[in-house]
Amino acid sequence: MPRAVYAEWDEDDVADWVDERPARRLRRKPLPWLRVVLMSSCSIAGLVYFALEQEQNIRPAERQKAIPSSVLVAPAPVWKSLPPSPAVYALAGTSGPVTSEAREHANGAREDTLILGRFGDFRYAQLVLVQGPAEPAGSFYIETVRRAARSGLAVAHQGQSRVVATKFGPVEAAPMILANKGEQTCEAFRFSDAMAEFSFQGWLCGSSPPDEVQLACFIDGITPAGGAGPSLKAVFAQAERNRPDACGPSARTASVTVRPPARP
Repeated sequence: MPRAVYAEWDEDDVADWVDERPARRLRRKPLPWLRVVLMSSCSIAGLVYFALEQEQNIRPAERQKAIPSSVLVAPAPVWKSLPPSPAVYALAGTSGPVTSEAREHANGAREDTLILGRFGDFRYAQLVLVQGPAEPAGSFYIETVRRAARSGLAVAHQGQSRVVATKFGPVEAAPMILANKGEQTCEAFRFSDAMAEFSFQGWLCGSSPPDEVQLACFIDGITPAGGAGPSLKAVFAQAERNRPDACGPSARTASVTVRPPARP
């Protein structure tokens, strides 16, 4: 049988047979999208850096101009004090110094505050009268606490309210204890006439709790003064026609009598 003839391999044939191309296939080129992402990120970071640097270099004056003027301007106060002028109200039959102050609301209402004596005196009272469109009233207790706080006082206690007859009509009243460094027994009261746009609120205090006659006579002693206008004088003229008989001259005198504190 004929024998198979195998060609002898030489080194050149082996070199030709071994191909290095698979090795070259393992060398992968860098991904083009990764390069784009890195370059874009660097560009964005650079722009952000320069923007922040420019923002920090803005002068304070320019920053202030950039703030809207409405943020820097405070709203106008609702109430403004009025200069001293002739008194609009008076307290008839009272003894002792009476101080007054007035202020005006943005809607045109006028508020006058009369103070008789000082806290702790045998006779102490505060009266706030409003003529014109009034603000929405809250509860009797809340209004009293708010007024007392404005005077530097606190309401330690306020009892059950009741109605007291006066020349203005029924007035809401309640026993109260005002406190500061000490305490004083008082009668809180308030009245409102929406038709006439007239209202008042305050308290009457003494060395002993004021009774209803004393409170009614004190309220009936509110009279218009020289600075009152025609509309206010008309309100008081109508009130005088409705004055109750319980507060006659003798009762009025008793209501303003100063009672010394009881001896221990």
